[in-house]
Amino acid sequence: MTALRLLTIAGLAVLTPAWLRPPEGQESLAVNAVRFYRADARQTQVKVFIQIPYTLLEAGSTAPPNGLTYHVGVKVRDSTGLELVQNAWDGHAPVATRQQGVSALEILDFALAPGRYRLDIEVTDSASGRRLGSNVTLEGFSKEPPLSDLLLAPDIREAGPGDTLPGSGEIRKGKLLITASAELLLTPLRSKAFYLLETYNEQADSARLVVTVKDSTGKVMVSTPGSVAQLPKGGGMLTGALDLTGLPPGRYQLTTGLAMDGQKLERSARFEMADLAETMAKAADAKAAERITDAGYFADMGKKELDDAEEPLALIAKSGELSVYNDNLSVPAKRRFLSEFWARRDPNPSTTRNEARDQFYSSIAFAGKTYREGGRAATPGWKTDRGRIYTRNGVPDEVLRRSQQGNAPPYEVWRYTRGKERYYIFADRTGFGAYNLLHSNDLQEVGLSDWQRILGLDVVQDISRFLGVDFVKIEPGSQF
Repeated sequence: MTALRLLTIAGLAVLTPAWLRPPEGQESLAVNAVRFYRADARQTQVKVFIQIPYTLLEAGSTAPPNGLTYHVGVKVRDSTGLELVQNAWDGHAPVATRQQGVSALEILDFALAPGRYRLDIEVTDSASGRRLGSNVTLEGFSKEPPLSDLLLAPDIREAGPGDTLPGSGEIRKGKLLITASAELLLTPLRSKAFYLLETYNEQADSARLVVTVKDSTGKVMVSTPGSVAQLPKGGGMLTGALDLTGLPPGRYQLTTGLAMDGQKLERSARFEMADLAETMAKAADAKAAERITDAGYFADMGKKELDDAEEPLALIAKSGELSVYNDNLSVPAKRRFLSEFWARRDPNPSTTRNEARDQFYSSIAFAGKTYREGGRAATPGWKTDRGRIYTRNGVPDEVLRRSQQGNAPPYEVWRYTRGKERYYIFADRTGFGAYNLLHSNDLQEVGLSDWQRILGLDVVQDISRFLGVDFVKIEPGSQF
């Protein structure tokens, strides 16, 4: 019989909250192995959870560009040291995740025949070559046990009608979806410890369950009254949750004591309770970091705010790109559309912040304050000619600004010298600050054919001197 059969090694990398990472400067691989039993195959089924701190990693030139890349190597040996299985894979993450202090969770799933084994895990940062390693001693059950190991998790829920696949960071056992964790870390903001046990009783039975929590000195901090659980024929799953609100910061051991079939059985697992002040600070940092992402930028916007954010995209969108955005879209769908619109324009996807999005909406805000045209039907700044040009091109490199002189209206000339040289000539023909574009060398803009007549010869010559372009000579047939 083969000593070990590897069913799945899944490099399932999921972002975990910032408070789940080890303290700065104390990076390590948190590894947890939980054994179950499969009577039909007479094998021990093992799930191993490996938490990899992104603080281990450095940005490199490997894919994704300038992102974080790590290599995971796994080896399984028997009691004689003979290597039975080895596997390896790469994981990737954006650089921004390191700044947020989050981690990846890798999940291994394999089967063991009876015997003793050693699981060696090594994680290597592809950029720096830095390595972290860990090993776990495992024993395959020699016969069917009465209970599995104890699994602790931050959340266990029953799958609903729409839960066809586990979500990010979840594993499935029967009808239950379990949020995976290498080491359970509770916080005052999330203080419930969820637990799961499998029982392997042949006949229907009842059991009395007591849950206790001890601190690092062995002192009992919590003990639940005994409860009776009904165990179906062939065994089943025992699950529950213990609210540990008020438990002081520190490391603890949760133990389930089960009296069944004339036996007293205990299973234990460790967890940690975080400090309130540290939790609040990290939660605030994580929230602030999330807000600068594309999804976070639009996350708190309602329908009107989302519509207001979408409307000026007409200035930069490709043909037909905005056609799917309409009133029939739900608010979540509108948020997703805007996030994806800007993700396609992110000049540096390896960072959390989207500089193109920030610059665009900053330009919209500035145009709203500076170029808004009043009157009975006020025009938003970005919809005016000057506001539109500013939003598309930014601050002009040179500006010629003149007040009204004689019959000539007030006028402005904007000149851009970076890239292909462009100029834009505006005039306030109303006298109320409504500057319209009269002429430009930008082929995306439409001017007026009689712009020289509107401004007059003196003004045209003034603009010619400013731009170094002799408009009178270029357009000799102009009427002044």
